[in-house]
This record gives sequence, structure tokens and C-alpha cells, in this order.
Amino acid sequence: MLRKSVSLADAIVETLKADIQAGTILPGAHLHQEDLAKRFAVSRVPVRDALFKLSSEGLVSIEANRGAVVTKLTTDQITEIYDLRLILECDALDRAIKAIKNEDLPAIRRALRLCRLEADGGDWRAADNEFHRTIYRLSGRLKQVEIIESLRASVQAYWAQYSTLATNEPHWLEQHDALYRCIEQRDARRAVKLLRTHLIEASIKLTS
Repeated sequence: MLRKSVSLADAIVETLKADIQAGTILPGAHLHQEDLAKRFAVSRVPVRDALFKLSSEGLVSIEANRGAVVTKLTTDQITEIYDLRLILECDALDRAIKAIKNEDLPAIRRALRLCRLEADGGDWRAADNEFHRTIYRLSGRLKQVEIIESLRASVQAYWAQYSTLATNEPHWLEQHDALYRCIEQRDARRAVKLLRTHLIEASIKLTS
């Protein structure tokens, strides 16, 4: 059911984005306006607007004679996304640690606890995103954080198809714990090193 608190197009975007990132709609799948209009019980206008917004976020490609298609990334493209994430996320983390105050720590701890809760059969990807977002926002670089979130979202659909994701969650949780300890100690150098390892390991698992 579409939420009344947002526009029809935004509600459709929200639902389709969740489906794509959860792997319910696979990369390369066609998104037919007529079918979506029936699904959401709306006209084609908000559906069209939603597809264009998803296209602007890189989740959907609007192709001539094919219509809207869920973006399908090559191995090289995924590698490039992670290369960009390494640059932007490590910089955001470094800036965040240098700006962080004691009163900021409880929010990070709450996000860390949420990761542990969601790792046990919940929505790990959403919790992981929230953990990193909570930290990066402290950098004060809101446009940079927006770009980071777009890059992270662009590979979510591929993580949903990674069948051994759950077996790696304990290791990633340990990395999160170690990262929090570095943040608490204001050890930016070691924190950035941990984050680089975290992202490189994720990239290798995803592209392999």
C-alpha cells in the first residue's frame, strides 16, 4: 500500500527501490509502465515520474525501444564503484573522527546495536547502511554523504543475490566493533585502514 504522506511517484520509487535492493526485482529486469500502473493502482504518469527518478539515481536505465530496465552492472563497473567508495568513504570517516564529539557517540552505538540485531535474520543491508551513514554525516559533508549513499545503493541488488552473505556477517560485525573502538579513541588513521580493508574485502567477494 502506498504511503499517503508522500507523493504517488515518491511512494512508487520507495517501493521499487526496496524491491531492487532486496533482489525481488533482478538486475536486467524490464519495468513496464502498464504493469506497474496496475500494481500500484495509479495512472502511468506517477509511474513514469518514478522511473525517471530511479534513473537519476542510477538504479534504472531508460533505453530506447526497451523502456525502463533495472541497471545491470559489469564486474568493471562494480570495481569502479568500490574504487570511488574507497576515496569518498575513507575521506568522510577521517573528517568525521576529527569533528566528532562525545555526545555523538550514543547514536553510533545505537546503529552498531541495530546491526547486531538485524544480522540475526533481519535486514542486515539497511542496518549496515545506517551505521555508516550515522558516522559519515558527522563529517559535515552532506553532499559527499549523498553521493556515497547513491554508490552504496547501486550495488545493493547484487548483494541480495550473494548467497553466502549471512556467513560473512559475524566477520563484518567484528569489523564494525573495531571501527567503533577506533572512533571512540579518535584514532582516525587506524579507522581509515580498517574501513579500507572492509570495503576491499566486500568488493572482492562481490566481484568473485
